[in-house]
Amino acid sequence: MEYSQVISPEHRGLFIIAIDQSGSMLEPFYNHSTIVSKSEAASILASAIIEELVLHSRQAFRLSDPCPYCDICAIGYSKLEVKSLLPGNSLILPITALNPDNIPITRRTVEYIDNNNRLQLVTECYREWVNPQASNITPTADMLNTVSVIVSEWCNNERNKDSMPPIIFNISDGIGYLECHKEHLELADKIKSTGTKHGNTLLFNICVEPLRGSTPLNFPNPDDIPLRHHAYSFAQLSSPMPEIFHPLAARYNPDAQPPYLCFSYNSLALRILPMLDIVVNWKMPQFNY
Repeated sequence: MEYSQVISPEHRGLFIIAIDQSGSMLEPFYNHSTIVSKSEAASILASAIIEELVLHSRQAFRLSDPCPYCDICAIGYSKLEVKSLLPGNSLILPITALNPDNIPITRRTVEYIDNNNRLQLVTECYREWVNPQASNITPTADMLNTVSVIVSEWCNNERNKDSMPPIIFNISDGIGYLECHKEHLELADKIKSTGTKHGNTLLFNICVEPLRGSTPLNFPNPDDIPLRHHAYSFAQLSSPMPEIFHPLAARYNPDAQPPYLCFSYNSLALRILPMLDIVVNWKMPQFNY
C-alpha cells in the first residue's frame, strides 16, 4: 500500500523544511489571540518539527546513541539565495547529527489578547533549532529548484528505493506566491513527481499570513478555496492528500469532502506534529540487554 512503509534505520525517511525568510515575514502574525512576527511563527513551527524528529531518534534509554532513522534538511530562502539552516556545509544531514545538548533553551515572551480584550504576556520555553530571519525578496523558483534537486538525488539513491517518500514542509506567508507563474507550477510538479516505490514526494505548504478573524483552512478541498483568497495560488503548489491519509484530513476538516490538499492556512496551532504521528509509521529498533 502506498505511503505505508515504516520509517526505520533500514528504510530511512527524508524530511525537508523550507522557510520563507523574505522581508514580509517581519510583519505580525495573528493566530487566534497570539501575536508574533511571521518570521517567529515560522521559526517556532520549524523548530517544533525538528525537535519532534530529534526526540524520536533519541529514546530515553538510548540518548547517547540516537537512531539514524531519517535524513533532514532545513533551508531558508531570501535575498536571491537558498541556504542551509543546520550546522555544517551539507544541505542534508542524518538526524543523528543534531544534538539537542548543543541547542540552548530559548525563553520567548508571547503577547496574547485574553477574553476581556486585555493584553497579556506569557513566557514559552523551547529549543530554537532555527533562528527567525527576514529580509529582501522571496526567491520562490530558486527554492523549488533546490528542493527538486535534493529530492531527486535522494530518491534516485538505490538505498532509498524502498523507503517512505520524502515529506516537505514549506512555511511561508504566501506573499511571494500571490501569482504562481508557470515556472513555479512546473517546478512544484517536478518535485511531486519524484518518489519511491511507496509513493510520490509529499509537498505540504503552510501559510502564516492569516488576516484577523480569517477562517482556518486545514487540508481543504481545492474547490473550497475561493479564487480570490489570499492563499489560492500558494495552495496550488501543494500535493493532493493521499487516500490513506483522508481520515486525518477529515478529522481536522470535517466539513470538507475529498480530494484534500496538503495545505494549511491560519492554523499554526496544529503545528503539524499530530500529523507526523499518523503520516509516519514510526518504528524504532528493539534492543536486547
